[in-house]
Amino acid sequence: MRRVILVLSIIFIVSLAFSSPVKLTMSGWPGNPDEEAAITAGVEAFNAKHSDIQLIWEPIPGDYFSTLKTRLSGGTGPDIFYVDVFVFEELATNNSMLSLDTYIKKDGFKLSDYYNSLVEAFQYKNRTYGIAKDFSTLALYFNKSIFDKCGVAYPTNDETWDSLLIKLQELKKKGVEYPIIVNPELTRMIPFINSFGGSVVDSNMKVSLSQPNSKKGFQFYIDLVTKYKVGYEASAAGAGWEGEAFGKENAAVMMSGPWCLGFLKGSYPNVYNKMGIVEMPKNVKRSTMVYTVCWAINRQSSNKDAAWEAMKFLVTEGQQIFVEKAGVLGSNKNVAAKDTDPIKQVFYKGADYATPWKIPTPTGLFSKANDQINSRIKDLFYNKITLDEALKQINENYDSWIK
Repeated sequence: MRRVILVLSIIFIVSLAFSSPVKLTMSGWPGNPDEEAAITAGVEAFNAKHSDIQLIWEPIPGDYFSTLKTRLSGGTGPDIFYVDVFVFEELATNNSMLSLDTYIKKDGFKLSDYYNSLVEAFQYKNRTYGIAKDFSTLALYFNKSIFDKCGVAYPTNDETWDSLLIKLQELKKKGVEYPIIVNPELTRMIPFINSFGGSVVDSNMKVSLSQPNSKKGFQFYIDLVTKYKVGYEASAAGAGWEGEAFGKENAAVMMSGPWCLGFLKGSYPNVYNKMGIVEMPKNVKRSTMVYTVCWAINRQSSNKDAAWEAMKFLVTEGQQIFVEKAGVLGSNKNVAAKDTDPIKQVFYKGADYATPWKIPTPTGLFSKANDQINSRIKDLFYNKITLDEALKQINENYDSWIK
């Protein structure tokens, strides 16, 4: 009898083990109330459809990336997590993320359903380690009433940098103190460099800012501030960032992303109702930036198969929920096709030719180099250094900055 009871107990315990759902932790940084509500709605929708897998959203406050790296190296990282494209290669080089290629092939998962720039953003050495959860591109915002008052034609989707410069100069002559807001940051300069046919690094990952076309784009960006005196930092216009300067109507034009839409609509509705948005101007080609975050799977996760099932939901049905509730752009083309908000279409167009905000390096590290280059751009804005001097310093020190 005791033996029978023991056997039955074992069977009961085993059955409980098999019937208990797999619990997956999912982490990112805390979002605004709309984003948090969207994430929660997505988790609840997945959990309602899966009795065998349950997602648990555990955002990481504070310094997300440093905390994530510490947890991953210590073996306590979440099963699924956000990875910003800017730090993607650093995690890829230390083997923290699971390669998804086997799963993609086995399930016939269509990467072609995603914008190519976003697919490439999360590939490393021809392997895919993440799938974009959403994205943002840069576009050109302008205040119609300021242009009307000055009698200057609106910017168009066919604008070139030279033709925009003429319009900015006309605004300046008509008394507009701050025609366009520019930031002393490489990430905002890259569209100029690429548009002029240049690049930050070459195919061998060597810095190429001194290459003639790269230098032309670099020079044009600086000239907006120092030579033509139509470009200003937001602080000069009495604001903390470009959205505020534009909202206060202290600036006629800014280059920014869709994150400004909700801010302007909520804080400066009058400006929101009289603004226009067009694609970034071009030179020899179109260029803009794409800022994006992917979902990735912890290579050490003990529930990799379940994590992949969850990821497939997060970048399809879950992404649909996130786009509807948080107002972001869908990286999945099928989701994007359902996003008919007319004001967002210009940002979607940019995805076809955008450059992801990451600079390939042999080490996967670029943060220090970015800070150092930004410091030189700031000095250039205030004529503390010449472009040739800045490029010389960058060329001489770049390799040490990426170690």
